Amino acid sequence: MVGSDSYLAEQALESLLQAAVGDERADAVQVLRGDETTWPRILEAARTGSLFATRRAVVVRNADAIKGEGEEVEGYLDDPSPGTALILMAVKFDKRKKPWKAVLDRAQAVAVAPLKGGALKGRVRDEVRRRKLSLAEGALEELIETVGQDLRRLMGELDKLEAFATGRKEPLSADDVSAVLGRALGQPIYLMSDALGERKPVVVLAQLEKLLDEGEPALKLLGALHRALRQVRAARAMNAARVPPRAIAQKLLPPPVAFKVDALLAASRQWTDEDLKAALVALDRADRGIKNGGDARAALSVAVVEACGRTDPGIRPGARPSR
Repeated sequence: MVGSDSYLAEQALESLLQAAVGDERADAVQVLRGDETTWPRILEAARTGSLFATRRAVVVRNADAIKGEGEEVEGYLDDPSPGTALILMAVKFDKRKKPWKAVLDRAQAVAVAPLKGGALKGRVRDEVRRRKLSLAEGALEELIETVGQDLRRLMGELDKLEAFATGRKEPLSADDVSAVLGRALGQPIYLMSDALGERKPVVVLAQLEKLLDEGEPALKLLGALHRALRQVRAARAMNAARVPPRAIAQKLLPPPVAFKVDALLAASRQWTDEDLKAALVALDRADRGIKNGGDARAALSVAVVEACGRTDPGIRPGARPSR
């Protein structure tokens, strides 16, 4: 078993153990760690029978760190112990080493590399169907965008959504997903950057305050604001050049959030080229101020108000919005 996704690795291990020994594991499964053992000891464990189990499995975690030259491996593979499955779990191994070359020539390899893009979305969608969890359009994308690419965390957040949906007849909307996950994951940065693209300074300032209070670095938030404006500027230019929305989405948006292209284009129509230039200048000024030791919270607040070009009554640059 090779790969670095721990969630997929544990699922694959469970499938292999189920096939090898079934549900009874107490006397049938022996677990070793490669960094604490050697090839001779592993092979001895595989050869040693049990009075209480007719089928056995020897699992070696961190197998890429097994000690020794492994001269004995080829001999074992020529005459393996009947009824015993030897399962080696490794993130990466050296194919040039003799034992691994012998193993790979004869073993069944199970890849557990992290899923990305469409493959990740497909896996999460399959899990949603398995759980019979009803999601409205955009809710799945909201889940992936909020949580990120970590499959283990995604499965954990699905547990929360499943509990939240108990007794509900209508599908969970994207807003439902955002509300449920937001309680555990803090304030997503994209809410702040999306609001900047839509020229909603009050929303941007409120999200900015929450993120700063949660400990997010000021320069990280400034970078997110800068990216939002560059994205709006690019969408505006591509739209003016009559680039189809689908192509704009492919160019500017990650696959899980391609559905946001219409909102991005709507936001781009709220800006002129001069507006965007002035907004980027305001952000650059904040960047210099923060790096020169200025008050980061005040600098960001001023930049947001200046970038949006308008404020609502009661909002002063550098002031903390009422909660």
